[in-house]
Amino acid sequence: MPPFGVPEIISAVGGADSVLDAGCGSARLTVALAEAGVAEVVGIDTNLEQLAQGRARVVPGVELRVADFDEPLPFADGRFGASVSRLALMIARDPVATLRELGRVTVSGGRVATALWGPAGSNPWFELPRAAVAAVLGAERASYARAFGRLGDPSEATAVHRAAGLGDVRVETLPETLDVADAGALWAWMTRENGHVRRVDAALTAPERAAVLEELARLVTEYRAADGSLRLPRTMTLVTAAAR
Repeated sequence: MPPFGVPEIISAVGGADSVLDAGCGSARLTVALAEAGVAEVVGIDTNLEQLAQGRARVVPGVELRVADFDEPLPFADGRFGASVSRLALMIARDPVATLRELGRVTVSGGRVATALWGPAGSNPWFELPRAAVAAVLGAERASYARAFGRLGDPSEATAVHRAAGLGDVRVETLPETLDVADAGALWAWMTRENGHVRRVDAALTAPERAAVLEELARLVTEYRAADGSLRLPRTMTLVTAAAR
């Protein structure tokens, strides 16, 4: 099953023969674009560890490069048929400048597609574990991933894309549900999938972990299904726009 938001991003840039994936991380979207038929996909990131993971899964047509989307991109104007960024724009130093660069390197009329986590309140799968850490261990221990949900409000996402000079801005809210057995299973899933939570968990004593899980079980009660399992909403904001 592809990662959340990937099929929608691929659909948004359908028909492009070359795509830039900015902030590609471990290249899951980058590779998925190539497997969907894009002839040339270039992924850029500054995280060497994640790029190494991506290089272990690359397929023909994919190139991964070290480059920083907080700086001018090392590509000519109109170099790509489309540009994408999944869950990375929220950490950009200046999102408008980053989007302006994505528009610059995309051919006029080509699509620029970005996916952002929706506001924290619409993502209890992420917010409630962090709230449990804060309640038990204090705000400082729960200060990780402060950018989560940044720009995820549809009106805010629209505004930054327009400010970057992109046209035909369209915003879509993507819903999904994370189904887990209980609070312990949610915490275990988070420690596997999220580096921030994994680091928090690694520093916990056994009594601290037990207290965090007890608080988390209390916080997730409203999301309990009839069979006792948890169904936690996940929300992503997908923005598509046209390069000028």
